[in-house]
Amino acid sequence: MKLTWKQIDPFLKKPDPKARVVLIYGPDNGLMQERAKTIGHTVIADLEDPFNAVTLTTEILSEDPARLSDEAGALSMMGGARLIKITNGADKLTPLIKEYLLNPSPENLVIIEADNLGARSSLRLLCEKAKNAAALPCYIEDERGMSNLIRESLANINLRIDHDALH
Repeated sequence: MKLTWKQIDPFLKKPDPKARVVLIYGPDNGLMQERAKTIGHTVIADLEDPFNAVTLTTEILSEDPARLSDEAGALSMMGGARLIKITNGADKLTPLIKEYLLNPSPENLVIIEADNLGARSSLRLLCEKAKNAAALPCYIEDERGMSNLIRESLANINLRIDHDALH
């Protein structure tokens, strides 16, 4: 599924359970990592827990394609879901992700972090069109995004801002 800017915040707070793979991409690396962390925390409490979280790279998966299915199919030692994060996402992952989406783990979540993928990127297109995946863009904040960021930051400390002051 392709997420629009209006769908991103609700998705971050409560990801669609049908999305078993979430592609987070764009030129804003800090925003991408923050969103990956936020979504990751909806699956597991401690993102550094070696029993419930694993980080793979595109290079590792290129050398050992079965590793994705192995990690996604593994059961958590303590029970509950596991998080599989793939860094350096690239189009060469597309066949592997396409195959994985045919029979994904119903419990464990795969998050792929990628740089700025163009509109013709095969990985991006796969995640945008698949019913059990999501593509979440991370673009440098525009005026609307900056306004939302300011409002949210102030709301977190129980403050509000006048409309004129915001602009």
